[in-house]
Amino acid sequence: MEFSLNQIAKATGGKIVSADGPNDQPLRIVTDSREATPDSVFWALHGTTHDGHEFVDAAFANGAAACVVNSAWTSQQHGENSGSLIEVSDTLQALADLAAWNRQRWPVRVIGITGSFGKTTTREMLHAVLSQKFKTLRSPKNFNNQFGVPLTLLQLGSHHEVAVVELGASACGEIRRLAEIAQPDTGIITGTGFAHAAQFGGHKAVIRAKGELAEAIPGRGLLLLCGDEDSTETHADRAVCRVIRVGTAASKESVNDLIATKVVQTGEQLHVTIAESVFKVTASGRHFARSVLFAVAVSRDLGMTDKEIQLGLNSFVPVAGRCEIRQLPTCTVIDDCYNSSPEAMQAAIAVLAGRETSEQRILITGDMLLLGEHAADCHRDVGITAAASGIDHIFALGRSAEDVVAGAVEAGFDPERATAHVKLDELLDQLKTVLSDDDVILVKGSRATHMERVVEWLETQSTSSKTASTNHDQRDKRETSTESI
Repeated sequence: MEFSLNQIAKATGGKIVSADGPNDQPLRIVTDSREATPDSVFWALHGTTHDGHEFVDAAFANGAAACVVNSAWTSQQHGENSGSLIEVSDTLQALADLAAWNRQRWPVRVIGITGSFGKTTTREMLHAVLSQKFKTLRSPKNFNNQFGVPLTLLQLGSHHEVAVVELGASACGEIRRLAEIAQPDTGIITGTGFAHAAQFGGHKAVIRAKGELAEAIPGRGLLLLCGDEDSTETHADRAVCRVIRVGTAASKESVNDLIATKVVQTGEQLHVTIAESVFKVTASGRHFARSVLFAVAVSRDLGMTDKEIQLGLNSFVPVAGRCEIRQLPTCTVIDDCYNSSPEAMQAAIAVLAGRETSEQRILITGDMLLLGEHAADCHRDVGITAAASGIDHIFALGRSAEDVVAGAVEAGFDPERATAHVKLDELLDQLKTVLSDDDVILVKGSRATHMERVVEWLETQSTSSKTASTNHDQRDKRETSTESI
């Protein structure tokens, strides 16, 4: 979408100064001065590493028609600007104000998604399904915070009918503020676990924070919850709207409105039976069934048929780094490096344990971060689960690696097959001694642990091994051919 300076000033309460050109010209918004052009307005945001005001001159040099800046910054400047300015008290708040104003302009059904895990997968699956019938906008990439949510909503236009918006948080109150911007009609809380518990101040605080979305849905709206969780009714009690509970646990049948009575993994395809309908989706892991349930519930509520829903599921592509099956020349890698939490780790181990192979199943795990006082227990649980899952080797990396190994050994795992490492090079050296062709390897850890380095190493190792094997075979053939002459 594009906005004129007049519209921006009106929506944000800003003041146009140094006017240079028409104020009613439609302009696109950029937050990177390198993307500034004569048809754009540069929004100077104060990020975690840089202050956008440092790049105002660069934006004008690149041709920006205008810049949105803090009034405090303007008062400290001396000299002439080469373009128009809009002064606001706080550029981040002004961005939120413009996004909220733009959201109100259009009769769009906004679906807000939050939770400790599964947000992005649910967002992508729901977008794939809804796009079969509606003009649908979704949050790009990881645009789920105070910057990303407004930038997503600024893309809304008259042609959109539905918007699927991911809402993330690292502290209480953030979901409430994001919901005030997005004004969702439908809310989905995928689940509440221990992820970021240290930042929130404990698991109970996580539940309270995610439940802020329940309070934000208006009485005419809809809230979807996973009925398999103990926190479900806590969220439901905070809602003033209709609530639909979905789940897979047979013991919760009296609670759930929509139940997956059967979940079967066949190769890379997941089959989820809901009443008389079987929904198929390309995904590795029974935990994806929860996202299927949410997608089916929302889509049916919007009037879609099961046939339309299945067509949408056919177009779903698993998000990179989330239980992504990567078939390398000599092994299979389950790339789940994007992030990690106790619940997601347990689900990924189940995927590893369920893979058929004539060789080894290997778990390579990095630390799960921001768990606070729960860190030691959660990492020990990883080891316990791995030991009970028939896995052949455990390689743990990070400060909590010893806890993973301790949990595994206590559960009866062979201590010779479970190793803890502080340095990645040491882990890779040890890993190299046990690798064999046709191994299945799960690599997972929190984003900050950069476990994708392990996947990259495995790719190089596998390719080199395959090349060496091919060259050896070709040499053998040449030697045999020479002998037969």
